[in-house]
Amino acid sequence: MKILISFLILSSLLLAACGANAVAQVDITPGDCVLSPGEQVTLSLTGVIPSDALIQWSTSGGVVLAQNQGLNAVFTAPPDGGDVQISVYISTNLTPSSPITRICRVAGNTDPPPTPSAPALLPTSTSLGPNALSVTISEVMSNPCGNEDYKKWNEYVELYNYGSQPVDVGGWWLADNGPDNHADMLVSWNDRRPNISLGNVYTNSTIIPAGGFAVILSPIYAEGMPPHNMPYHFPDETTILTIAEGDRLGDDIFGIIGDGDGRDVLVLYSGGENAIREVISTYGSPLSITNYPQDIRDNRTDLIPLDLKDCTSAERASPTAPDTQESWVQVRDGTPGEAPFE
Repeated sequence: MKILISFLILSSLLLAACGANAVAQVDITPGDCVLSPGEQVTLSLTGVIPSDALIQWSTSGGVVLAQNQGLNAVFTAPPDGGDVQISVYISTNLTPSSPITRICRVAGNTDPPPTPSAPALLPTSTSLGPNALSVTISEVMSNPCGNEDYKKWNEYVELYNYGSQPVDVGGWWLADNGPDNHADMLVSWNDRRPNISLGNVYTNSTIIPAGGFAVILSPIYAEGMPPHNMPYHFPDETTILTIAEGDRLGDDIFGIIGDGDGRDVLVLYSGGENAIREVISTYGSPLSITNYPQDIRDNRTDLIPLDLKDCTSAERASPTAPDTQESWVQVRDGTPGEAPFE
């Protein structure tokens, strides 16, 4: 039985510019958080929060999606049992507080075991904050095969975790320099398309294992038209992500432009839709980045983003290579979920 507990207690939140000391008085409710696998609970913040605060939620398992400017969040329990730590980071003047935490206990899974073809569940992330910097933009497919009617289905951005620990990228943001510098929040594929299978891949998590890949797809990827319907093969155990809102990566109309004079740079960051707290990775050597995604621009002093030929992606030659022209190569048809530096 799916339980949705809603504690909307905004009347107890005093949004006042009272400084970072007030953050210590904030708590997460409900205090007793016990769920079954896959069930949901609405978590709320109580206490005094500075009016200029940036609020970010993260979780060591399952999915947590912020609402109401971060004052509430819907937590979906993972499919396996155990204790899950929910953390909230409240930043003032772009300086994050120590995390405010709540433990949610998930009862053991009573569902039948998965079929042999189903992928194993990812390990839960450990004590990694939202600013883990071992994740890099490793490939950008911004000029897929076909005309504009096909491109919107098949653009993707690949991420690679070259660190020694898993990293949860749920709630991170990806922004391009389109007409309005639209930012997309990353969620698991199952958050948007739970009934569409993409093979032996991870679709129920936003965690990238150490040495693993994630591929960010449009949520309408599986709805593309022949002859370019679902053109990619994803290696087993690739994490598949998508975006929390909308149907197209990047700008809602033009997507991520990969050829011609108006090519789009990309910025992966933690923060919010309208505020950058920390830049994680970039593609295209954007102009000096401010605290606002609306300011993202191509520096126009080099030849990146690459002017891609049809059916090609831009791939980073090494996961730790700087975002310079020499670090990117064109790859015919793209290689989502794999790279020469594995």
